[in-house]
Parts: sequence; C-alpha cells; structure tokens
Amino acid sequence: MNIRYATNNDRAKIIRLVKATLNEFGFKYAPDTSESDLQNIDKEYKMQGGVFLIMEDDKQELIATGALKKEGVGIFKIRKMYVRLADRKKGYGREILIKLLELARSKGATTVVLETSNLMISAQQLYRSFGFVETDQQPASPRCDITMVKKLK
Repeated sequence: MNIRYATNNDRAKIIRLVKATLNEFGFKYAPDTSESDLQNIDKEYKMQGGVFLIMEDDKQELIATGALKKEGVGIFKIRKMYVRLADRKKGYGREILIKLLELARSKGATTVVLETSNLMISAQQLYRSFGFVETDQQPASPRCDITMVKKLK
C-alpha cells in the first residue's frame, strides 16, 4: 500500500470512489456543494495550506482517500475520508487518519474538526478511537448531521 499526495490527475478515480461510497449510504454526489472541492484538488487543498491524500494498492487502484483543509489559524478540517467497500475493516482508514493528524500537527494545528453522518457508524467509531468528540456545532455539509472535534497537543 502506498499513501501519496493527490493531484488533479487523480480526480477521476477519486470521484468514482466518492460516488460509490455515497451511493452505499443513499447519498447523491453533489459537485456544486459537498464535492465542489474535487473540481480542483490542487487549488482547494495544496494551494490553501491543506493536503489531499490517497492510498493505492500495487496496481495503483484507489483504496482510500482523506483530506485536510485549512479553516483558520490552527484549525484544520478533515474531509473526504473514504475507503473502498472491499477494503474496509483492514485498517486503511486508520492509516490515512494517522497521516492526516501528523500533517495537521506539522502545519501548526491546535484543533481538527470533521463532519460525518449518523449512518456512518464505523467512521464514527474510528474517529472516537482517536479522541474526537461530538460537538453541538451545526455541520456545513448538507448530508452530515454530526460535527466532531479533536484538540491537538
């Protein structure tokens, strides 16, 4: 398995994974709202002080994604955490999350937030195992109903 920084050249395979995962949970791909950041990954992440990671297998097939978007001084938001259905429960989401948190620390983050859906039980369990806690903050994403936060040391 290889984790690397995504570029705009990876857009098509990222969008395929995102669409497939959203479909599993009954959500629609929304290029004008929730997925507008995928139109230009380089601009939305790298050029704004964030990162977009992808994990690929030996055949360069996409297994997982995860992104870190700068929201303000010391505040980063985890976005686009997706793992291919056939590869869940193998620790790949955990690997991506570890890398994102390391990168957040290296960029001076004191707080990391994320949004998720109550339908994504395994994702919530993963986030809680890393110390994320639910807040009463309203999610910005129309399909999310949970906001979680983690303070970094």
